[in-house]
Amino acid sequence: MGSDICGQIAIYCERNQLFREGEGVVVGLSGGADSVFLLWLLVRFRERWKLRLQAVHINHGIRGDEAFRDEEYAVSFAESLGVPCRAERADIPSLAKVWKMTEEEAGRSFRYQCFEKIREELRFDKIAVAHHRDDQAETILFQLLRGSGLRGLGGMRPQRGRIVRPLLETGRLEIERVLKEKGIPFCTDATNGQDMYARNLIRNRVMPYLREKIQPMAAEHIAGTGAQLQEVMEYIDWQRDRTYDEIVQRDASGIIVDAGIFLNIPSVIGRELILKMIQELSGIRQDITSAHVEAVASIFQGETGKRYMLPYGLVAEKSYDKLKLYQAGEDREPENIYFTPEIISLGREYNIPSSQGQCCYIIFNKKSVKKLEELNLKKHCTKCFDYAKMDSMPMFRYPEEGDFLWLDCAGRVKKLSRLFIDEKIAREERGKMVVLAEGHHILWIPALGRCSAYYYVTEDTTEIIQADLSLWENDWKGH
Repeated sequence: MGSDICGQIAIYCERNQLFREGEGVVVGLSGGADSVFLLWLLVRFRERWKLRLQAVHINHGIRGDEAFRDEEYAVSFAESLGVPCRAERADIPSLAKVWKMTEEEAGRSFRYQCFEKIREELRFDKIAVAHHRDDQAETILFQLLRGSGLRGLGGMRPQRGRIVRPLLETGRLEIERVLKEKGIPFCTDATNGQDMYARNLIRNRVMPYLREKIQPMAAEHIAGTGAQLQEVMEYIDWQRDRTYDEIVQRDASGIIVDAGIFLNIPSVIGRELILKMIQELSGIRQDITSAHVEAVASIFQGETGKRYMLPYGLVAEKSYDKLKLYQAGEDREPENIYFTPEIISLGREYNIPSSQGQCCYIIFNKKSVKKLEELNLKKHCTKCFDYAKMDSMPMFRYPEEGDFLWLDCAGRVKKLSRLFIDEKIAREERGKMVVLAEGHHILWIPALGRCSAYYYVTEDTTEIIQADLSLWENDWKGH
């Protein structure tokens, strides 16, 4: 059994060119079944590809004595195979607060930072991690549920940069069967059985249900579909690059595309072209979501003169027969900035323009409230709203007839139009000022720093929606 699987994995590695002869490989070793199997496997492949191996174990500082037991086992197991092992430790709960991430996200970030740091120190070539076919199926299902596009639905790649995944075509049961056959023990993380994270819910509840009630080979089929989607994306990328070279022009201000040509391109290629344009000008793709891409596409397909603000200070604009993407600058008048109204989603970043061309990035999160003083309500870059007072999730939009907000907790109401007059907002600017609204009740006017007293947080508040702000170009009034 073990030899058959090793042979299949070797073919997979060669097909995807994961290893070259003489390479140094940092191997992530948690002590769990998957990573133990991966290290055992690479030791078997060591002579085949003349690999140099270094195991790395990360102690996240979360599970107390159990974590130190796993660390001790990982180091001992690696050394029994003749592989040196380094153990790195961190207080992930504290890092998560500093980095403003979930513990799951912070743990992943710290792991890969450690892997890369050690790889650079040793001047090694690759980082091998133990994601397998079941992980792939869970990832694809998770991406589907969170609304990812085709690229996300392809799941994890065999190789991404220096990170390689030799086990993506191997199932969890096959891995554990080989370890049992070889008499190799492994550690079990008790938190994997807890449904505290979305991925754990998919692993512990959704996937078992799919296998038992619908399709025994659900994981294999989902992962197989992901592999096919990766091939589809490779073709789309190839077609995108050809088209990009043909139609994209550049000048001192940015990127220019002929509108007539772009509008005749299939939309699936068009969206990828937009992503590539953004990446060329910003140098990165982080924080660029499908909503940003769709908003730019709507600008390109809409009326002349419309503009849309993107992260990193980029502006998308349609000007007669030209489509433009450029870095905002003092020499440009952004009076026609366009914003697409939408209901807020937790964890999403929103790029909110004001009528003067200023811009603010806002992220919403839902939090439990234990002590009111812990919220630091005077913090200028945070706004908090009582979640229990909301009948539905509010939306960012432009002002409408009939909008109002509470002036105080006694329930005195003022029409939004009257508030604009009192604040001396010019008539031509009022319709361009983005507001956060639930129906016609205005929760917040970011550009004015005004909130409705109805949604104030009080001693009785148990859950809040918190908006964290970061400003761009100029500070907004009231912040």
